[in-house]
Amino acid sequence: MDIKLKRNSEFKFDLIIAFFLFAFLIIVIVIYVSIFFFNNIATQNFQQNIILYSKNLIKDYNKKKNQVLQKTVSISKSPLISSEFNVNENLIFSVFKLILSSEDSIKKISLTKNRRNIYCKKTNNEITCNINTSKLKKIKNILIKEKIEKNSLIFNVFLPIKSNKILHIIYKYPNFFEKYSDMFNILVIDTNGKILYSDFSQAKTIYDIYGYPVVDLIKKDHGFISDDIYVMNINNNYKIVFLQNKKLIKETSNISKKLAIIMIILSVFVAVPLGVFFSKPLYNYYSELDKKINEEVQKVKENEQLLMQQSKLAALGEMLGNIAHQWRHPLTHLSLLIQNLEIAYKKNRIDEKYIENFKHKAMKQIEYMSKTIDDFRNFFKEDKEKTDFIVNESVKEVLFLLDGRLKNYNIDVEIIEEGEKTIYGFKNEFLQVIMNIINNAIDVLNERNIKNKKIWIKIGNVIEIEDNAGGIRKEIIDKIFEPYFTTKFQSQGTGIGLYMSKIIITKHFNGNLYAYNSKNGAVFVIKV
Repeated sequence: MDIKLKRNSEFKFDLIIAFFLFAFLIIVIVIYVSIFFFNNIATQNFQQNIILYSKNLIKDYNKKKNQVLQKTVSISKSPLISSEFNVNENLIFSVFKLILSSEDSIKKISLTKNRRNIYCKKTNNEITCNINTSKLKKIKNILIKEKIEKNSLIFNVFLPIKSNKILHIIYKYPNFFEKYSDMFNILVIDTNGKILYSDFSQAKTIYDIYGYPVVDLIKKDHGFISDDIYVMNINNNYKIVFLQNKKLIKETSNISKKLAIIMIILSVFVAVPLGVFFSKPLYNYYSELDKKINEEVQKVKENEQLLMQQSKLAALGEMLGNIAHQWRHPLTHLSLLIQNLEIAYKKNRIDEKYIENFKHKAMKQIEYMSKTIDDFRNFFKEDKEKTDFIVNESVKEVLFLLDGRLKNYNIDVEIIEEGEKTIYGFKNEFLQVIMNIINNAIDVLNERNIKNKKIWIKIGNVIEIEDNAGGIRKEIIDKIFEPYFTTKFQSQGTGIGLYMSKIIITKHFNGNLYAYNSKNGAVFVIKV
C-alpha cells in the first residue's frame, strides 16, 4: 500500500492549525482561570477592607461614647449647673448657648429641677432657648441611650447632680457610617431586622432583601456568615451588615469576559506565525492584571492611612476639657458677682451705678469665656487676622478680669512700665497667655499661704511676670511647659495652660517663653 506523505506546505498548514487550536485552548483556559482568580482577589480585598473598617468603626464608636460621657461629666461640674443656689435662668441660657456654639456634636442641652426644664437646642444653625415643664424618672447614675437615625449616631445622656437636678445632653454625629470603599454596601439594622440606614436600598426590613435562613443567620451570628456578607454588633440593639458590592463584581466579570473575547480574536493572528507574537497578548494581559491587583492593594493602604488620620483628627474633640480648665476662674468670678449682688440687695445698696458695674464685670467674664471658645476653635486654623495692639493695655484688661480673685486672696499687683510696647499678632491669644501665668501665680501664692502676697509685672523690651511664692522646684522647672504636666490635683488643673502658652508665643508670635527663679519667686519671661 502506497503511503502518501503530506507535502511540506500541507504539514506546515496542519502544524499551524494544531498550534492555533492549542493556543486557542490555552488562552481560553488562562482567561477563565484569570476571571476566577480576579474575582477571588476582589473578594479577599473586600474581606480585608471590612475587617479593617469594622475595627476602626468600633474604635471610633467607643471613643465617641467615652468622649460623650467625659464631656457630660465635665459640663455638670460647672458651678452654674452644680450650684445649689437658684441661678438666673438667662445666665444658664448664656452658658448653654456657648456650649452649643463651641461643640458641633451637641444638639440640645437641658437642666431639669422641680419639673422645670431649662433647655437650649440647635436647629438649622440657629440656637433657641426656652423653659417648659417636664417630669423625668429619677435616676441614680449616669444614663446613656443610643439611637441611630439615618446616617447619624445619636447619644442621649442623662446625669443626676446635686439639688435633685438632671442634666440632659443630646449629641449627634452625622455621616457616622460613611464608607471609604466601593467594594461594599452597608445596612444598619435593629434586633427586629428593621433597616435604620442603607446606602443602596429603600427596603424597610432585611426580610425584603433576603430569605428567612439568611436573615436568621444575620440576626443570630456575627462575623462572616458567607464570603460576601459580614455582620458586626455595634451594641445589644444594633448591627451593621456589610455586603460585597454585586454591581462592582458584575462589572469586573463583564470586563474580564470582554477581555477574553478580544484575546481569542487576537490569537487567530498571533498563532499563525508559530506563536512569535503569541506571548505578547498573554504578557500584556498578565501585566494589566498585575497592575489592577497593585491598584487594589494600594487602595487598601490608602484607606488604612485615611482611617488613621481621621482617628487622629477625632482626638481634637477632647479640647472641650481644656476649655473647662480655662473657664474655671471666670465662672468662679461670676459666682462671686452673683453672691455679692444678693448681699447688696439685702443691704439695700443696689443703685444704677452698682447695676452698671455688675453688668460690666459680668459681661467682661462672659465675653472672655466666649473668646476663649473661639480661640480653641481657631487654634489650628491659619486664616485668623493679626492686629497691632498695646501690651500695656492688654495686661490691664487681664488684671481687670482677675480683679475679684486678686482681692479675694489679698494679692497686690505692681505694674512697672518702661514705656508703651506694641506688638503684632493675635491679641486674644496673648491675653490668654498673660491670664494663664497670672492665674498660676495666684494659685501658688494661695497654696503656699504666703504673707504679703505680691505679683510684679514689668513691661519693657520683654514682659516679665514675677511673684514672691518662693520659686519653682529645681527638679520640675524643666518640665513645666510639657503637656499635661501639673503639680495640682486633677480637679484643679489639667497641665495644659503653660503648654498652650508656650505654643502661642513660639508659633504665633515667633517669640519665646521661659521661666527662672529669682530671690523672690518664679519669673516668667515673654520675648516677642
